[in-house]
Amino acid sequence: MEQNNPIFEPLIKGLGEPVSRTIMHRRTFCFEVFEREDGLWDVDAQMQDHKMQDITLADELRPVGAALHDMVMRVTFDNTLTVVAVEDKTLAAPYMLQCKTINSAYGKMIGLNVLKGFRAAMKERFADTAGCTHLTELANIMPTVVVQGIGTELARRARMLEKDDGTPSKKPFQLDKCHALSSDSEVARLYYPKWYSSALNTEVST
Repeated sequence: MEQNNPIFEPLIKGLGEPVSRTIMHRRTFCFEVFEREDGLWDVDAQMQDHKMQDITLADELRPVGAALHDMVMRVTFDNTLTVVAVEDKTLAAPYMLQCKTINSAYGKMIGLNVLKGFRAAMKERFADTAGCTHLTELANIMPTVVVQGIGTELARRARMLEKDDGTPSKKPFQLDKCHALSSDSEVARLYYPKWYSSALNTEVST
């Protein structure tokens, strides 16, 4: 296969100049978040694997450009970020007849809350032979995607509940979800002073 085929062009930018090398494998994830007309939220997700050479698996030739794995999933959430519906399909897999038989199991995600023990609950339901490694991996990325994908809208709705002085009536959901947004961080001090840990300590001591 010609090395000038676009599939051989690296996608990841921003790192230092590498030594001479040959790309062998690519795994990609794609997520899209939608607000639905009925007030629910959809997260559509896709995971793909591509080998950069022809490969034979289960007596089937997969040429360069053909996906080794291709899994898609749609998870629907209500406004509490609880899963209310799941659709998933295996479009390509090394052992297609067997791999796709697990798809219906992911209906067990219904009832899980994306921000309340989601990954632990996923492990309980889909560990090892109870699930598909790749569909489970795809689902486990959902919490951070949902926070990022609907964060702007959640913030807008929170502002509608602000007090007259502009102070949010509830602790912003993103605080204490990563090191940069910890309650004792400079970000909290500058942009969320009410919830800055020093301010909270002062309130407790007075």
